[in-house]
Amino acid sequence: MLHTMKAQGKYVRNVLCEHFAYSRQELFDLVKLNGLKSYDEVLDTLGKGDGCELCKPPVASILASLWGEMILKKGNDTAQDSNDRFLANIQKGGTYSVVPRIPGGEITPDKLIVIGSVAKQYNLYTKITGGQRIDLFGAHLNDLPDIWGQLIEAGFESGHAYGKSLRTVKSCVGNTWCRFGLHDSVSYAIRIEERYRGLRSPHKLKGGVSGCIRECAEAQSKDFGIIATEKGWNLFVCGNGGSKPQHALLLATDLDDETCIQYIDRFLMFYIKTADTLTRTATWLNKMDGGIDYLRNVVVNDSLGMNVQWEAAMNVLVDCYKCEWKEAIENPEIRKRFNHFVNAPAVKDPSIKFEEMRGQKKVADWK
Repeated sequence: MLHTMKAQGKYVRNVLCEHFAYSRQELFDLVKLNGLKSYDEVLDTLGKGDGCELCKPPVASILASLWGEMILKKGNDTAQDSNDRFLANIQKGGTYSVVPRIPGGEITPDKLIVIGSVAKQYNLYTKITGGQRIDLFGAHLNDLPDIWGQLIEAGFESGHAYGKSLRTVKSCVGNTWCRFGLHDSVSYAIRIEERYRGLRSPHKLKGGVSGCIRECAEAQSKDFGIIATEKGWNLFVCGNGGSKPQHALLLATDLDDETCIQYIDRFLMFYIKTADTLTRTATWLNKMDGGIDYLRNVVVNDSLGMNVQWEAAMNVLVDCYKCEWKEAIENPEIRKRFNHFVNAPAVKDPSIKFEEMRGQKKVADWK
């Protein structure tokens, strides 16, 4: 709507809500310049009133993108949406999902056994996702810390399925197993996913690495996708699925490992800094004057002179990464929140009912 009004020549003041007279990009810069690190500090310094559900999640996302701190600390917990607040997606019927990270889709037999053991112990519905992970559905709120305790002990970490952040970097098997593979797409996908894990952004991010032009990792449907060539990697950006599927566009060709990651660093920081709240990379690019040519000039040719700063900012976020669930279960104050009611004993919600479907439980129909 705002884009249409601008196209009609109308003046539009793009602000978060009635409590902040700034766009997300303006607020991002002001929070950084003022060194603000909590929602209350941002509201007191740059806003007015008590805040609302429109401005709290974007501000919390800006803080996470800038400082990389645990999202439930410093009073920022109340600013999160319902999923981030409990580090899990709330599902139909009031239960939660558990999604451990499986970088590049690579997993050991021992870790598979642990996932199966946890799913059986807590009677969870299991499903392999399109992003090469395993979803566990039907977890009660008070069981989440114990479930994650077992998973973390086995070497897993948060998959950030609940956050506006990097979800997965999908890979094919690459030249390790495939007779058509040109490069080791699995190792490269793992390296990239472990670099950007936990990175908070205006919307969710997905990546893919294909070991040849047969494109088994579907990299051209991702926010950033990498395809092997005989000389290196081709980098595609700003593709996504959803209600309006869009192929990614070619940003650069025949890149070596380090240059490809360098370009992704710049691209992601440019997006995080300038995109509006809940805007996917495809929509962000579609609204950008000059489109992919302008974006290429910024990322590859450093036309804005910002690339050194963006690379440094990304390195800070990479270095300060911590698994949110590991912190949550080790912090008694954070762990307290995983009860259905304040000061209530850890009991399961009796209103949640299940029935069997294809050998697993599903949430019973409810009104």
